[in-house]
Amino acid sequence: MAYQCGRRPPKNAPALSMKSFLKAPVPAHPTGEDYLAALQGWQMLGNDVAGDCNAVAWANMRRLITATLSHEYYPTQTQVWEFYETQNPQFDPNGTAQTNGPGSSADGGMEVQTGLEYLHATGGPDGVKAVAFARVDQTDVSQVDAALAIFGGLWLGITVLDANQQQFSEGEAWTDVAGSPIDGGHAILGGGYAPDVKFITWAQETEFATSFWSGSVQGTPLVQEAWVVIWPEHLGSAAFVQGVNLTQLAADYRTLTGEALSLPSSV
Repeated sequence: MAYQCGRRPPKNAPALSMKSFLKAPVPAHPTGEDYLAALQGWQMLGNDVAGDCNAVAWANMRRLITATLSHEYYPTQTQVWEFYETQNPQFDPNGTAQTNGPGSSADGGMEVQTGLEYLHATGGPDGVKAVAFARVDQTDVSQVDAALAIFGGLWLGITVLDANQQQFSEGEAWTDVAGSPIDGGHAILGGGYAPDVKFITWAQETEFATSFWSGSVQGTPLVQEAWVVIWPEHLGSAAFVQGVNLTQLAADYRTLTGEALSLPSSV
């Protein structure tokens, strides 16, 4: 069975850089930590029929963050469709491939940064706004480690090869397979340390082999985007306090947007 992708090419608009507001050193973390492993029952949430992977990445991240830092809440299928429809307003999950349902022209996937901007400005269907989000240099292993140690998860934009579909079905780590055709762009939740980053896709946990993380296809990295999201739950966590220079974050935010960074009143 070929599962769906759905990540649109990145627009590469200006964004915060996580590196700028990190404190040094990175908070201590156990080698090989896997933040995803404590949670079972990951859900497909429509990504077997529609290109809603970015909306599923949001739902999976909200589940991970709430389960780790507060009280677990896993967004519903209805909420996933609602977020998906912010970039696909004509999409109807009950439609057909011949009308406006899964597989139709209305099923157009999502652009990751646009989705993050929406979550920051408006909030997700669960009623929670992202405080901010920042780009991570996925080629710098120390930044990837820092992102996972402080935020617990990475929002990743990748390219899936046909060979990776086969590897997934056989329970194998994803590798860079020379000559394999491109299956599509994909958005996923990463939650384990580099170089063998663990991630959730299509309702299962799997991992990248080192060759995938550093690989490329047609001149584009297989791991093309990496983002951290600052959620309200992070602001009271020890890792966030130890790892983030809040003054620098606020200054960077004002430089980027011309506005003051708004923090929840409880902080």
